[in-house]
Amino acid sequence: MYNKILIAFDGSPSSARALMHGVELAKTFESERVTIVHVNKNLPMQEPVMTINLDELIEEEDKELLLPAVKYLSDSGIHYETHTFQGDPGHVIASYANENGFDAIIIGSTGKGLIKEALLGSVSHSVAQLADCPVIIVK
Repeated sequence: MYNKILIAFDGSPSSARALMHGVELAKTFESERVTIVHVNKNLPMQEPVMTINLDELIEEEDKELLLPAVKYLSDSGIHYETHTFQGDPGHVIASYANENGFDAIIIGSTGKGLIKEALLGSVSHSVAQLADCPVIIVK
């Protein structure tokens, strides 16, 4: 039933709960694999910063952010992979799931947004609207 599970992860407490729920679901259904997806929002920059390598800095931050998820998955014995993308998180997560035939998406109800209170749950809402598969929103 849930052979391929996608878990959206941004390092927030809500996404950590989604990760735990997704791992339990994967164990219950003996899923083939779990895929962790992290999406960096495209942030407009006024001027290019010439003194730092922004792509390298973002890549290092992504690895650090995903470290707890990777450790949790490794300890659980679940087959997994991780992917990091740029763009609008809701659209990227749903598109990736739709294009790759996932059976379910697990996502936290709130994440690490720039204006968390104003955008409360906007990514999870967007994913639920755009995804072709079931979306489980974890509080």
